[in-house]
Amino acid sequence: MLTAAACLLVVTLGAFLRLVGTNWDEGANLHPDERHMMFVVSDTMTGLAALKPGDMSLAELWFATGESPFDPRQKERLYVYGELPHLAVSGTAWLAGMSGWPEVLRLARTMGAVLDAYTILAVFLLGTLALRSAPAGLGAATLYALSPLAIQHANFFTVDIWLTAATAWCLVAATMLVRARSQRAALGWAAASGALAGIALACKLPGLALFGVVVVAIVVNYRGRGAHRRLASLAAALALALVFTCVAFRLACPFTFQGPGIFGLALAPNFIKGYAEMSHVVLDPGFPPNWQWIAGYSPARALLDLGIWGLGPVTTVALVASLALLAWRGPPSWPGLLPLAALAAAITIYWISGPIPALRYVMPALPALCVIAAAPFPWLAASLTGRALLALMVVAAGLWGLGMVTLHSSTNSRVAASRWLWLNTQPGTVLVNETPWDDGLPVPVRLSGKPELAWAGQGEHFELLTFGLEAPDNEEKAAKIAKLLDQADLVILSSERMRKPITALASRFPMTSAYYEMLGSGELCFERVYRDQRGYPVLGFAFSDRSAQEPWSVYDHPTVEIYRKLGCYERQRTQSRLIQALANGS
Repeated sequence: MLTAAACLLVVTLGAFLRLVGTNWDEGANLHPDERHMMFVVSDTMTGLAALKPGDMSLAELWFATGESPFDPRQKERLYVYGELPHLAVSGTAWLAGMSGWPEVLRLARTMGAVLDAYTILAVFLLGTLALRSAPAGLGAATLYALSPLAIQHANFFTVDIWLTAATAWCLVAATMLVRARSQRAALGWAAASGALAGIALACKLPGLALFGVVVVAIVVNYRGRGAHRRLASLAAALALALVFTCVAFRLACPFTFQGPGIFGLALAPNFIKGYAEMSHVVLDPGFPPNWQWIAGYSPARALLDLGIWGLGPVTTVALVASLALLAWRGPPSWPGLLPLAALAAAITIYWISGPIPALRYVMPALPALCVIAAAPFPWLAASLTGRALLALMVVAAGLWGLGMVTLHSSTNSRVAASRWLWLNTQPGTVLVNETPWDDGLPVPVRLSGKPELAWAGQGEHFELLTFGLEAPDNEEKAAKIAKLLDQADLVILSSERMRKPITALASRFPMTSAYYEMLGSGELCFERVYRDQRGYPVLGFAFSDRSAQEPWSVYDHPTVEIYRKLGCYERQRTQSRLIQALANGS
């Protein structure tokens, strides 16, 4: 009873930490992946609203690829995520009678936060089963509940938090499969874990790894039967798991297939086309979002980011200590650890070896990593000193995790800078932003006393221009920069999305790198009048996360700088200086 109460407390705390930050951008729509998801949902809602009674049957709504409003790839739209999160949000909004973008986005974020709270429960069950210890399960659930990366993504309408939830529950079923003692129980858990693997795949393509985990669990269960094992039972379990995986995926990701109807199993052309296009994009060195990865971001840096910002320092230390302990003591005697260890290894290798090692791609491994980190907790709980250390660890992990809650419950740096622009500039102010590949300022904000959002294009308060700094360095670009600086009143850096990779790729962008250097040093005759660099707040101290990968900070707490032109600016001198930098770097 005490364990159940403690588990309820951890889950409730985790839910609160996630729900408190669902309005982190105050309606400004600052996450580009969210915007993409919302455009798709919005089109679906428009299509559903246009349906008349009798236009489509329920089966057609769910399986008529290319015709159903629920199809996220309708009208040749590029969509390379799993369909289940889209279908769940769209269907819930439709049944609830919602239609407006803000309320549907808030619903989507709330659903993600609640779903991740249930993931905390799954981690508790997984830790209890795999480590055969309720205290270990509570410890693992607590570590996951306080993970900065999990809290962050629980506030984003993206598919990663859905995949993580499906992964955690699939691991629970796989662990139960390992522990099953009767053939009937093993077949039941093979079916359940297979179905959950199919649901994970319907959230995102890497969910395919879960079927491999299910196979591992089936084999471990088979080997544990000793003299009573039969090859026929192994084959039956494998076949049942495969069937349930396929059926669950077919039902939860219906528009991946061409149809018509449930038995039309040929892959939809738009599905193939979308993934083919995206595979070219992620490998394109000319694609600006890829520059951060080719500018010297190593696997070691990715692991460091995971340790500090993904898991948090406390969980990372516990994980390293646990792995060292397991290596010292030899292979673990708990077969229940094998499925989650296999999953953690597969996802981590996939993440670290890919061309885009964004932290969100390793999220499905977080539940398993937290369970492994909690492996020594029962041993620590056996002594007074150990219990004191555990309490200290929970407090430290809590304080670190609260940093993300603080960021998401305070005013976003782009929102704050946008309000500053509205309140500290005159009508007709000329603003120059860096690139169309980033959110320029001002973003939509609510000003004091006005309930509606103020948009930059409303009225004539701002004249908005863009440098286009993502373009290749050449003399035409130098002339454009010098000309726009001459026209500008204020120059905006709304994040580090351009400056960091461009200056890291100085041999490729010698002129633009020189521009950033001259802007920061004052050589351009622009002075910095505004800066908001949040860092990661813990107990009133901001830990610098400027060296972390871009997706960690660029959406919810980017560094914002605003520069004002001084009277000493000279267009021709600036253009000559930029061309000189181009010549020196070529």
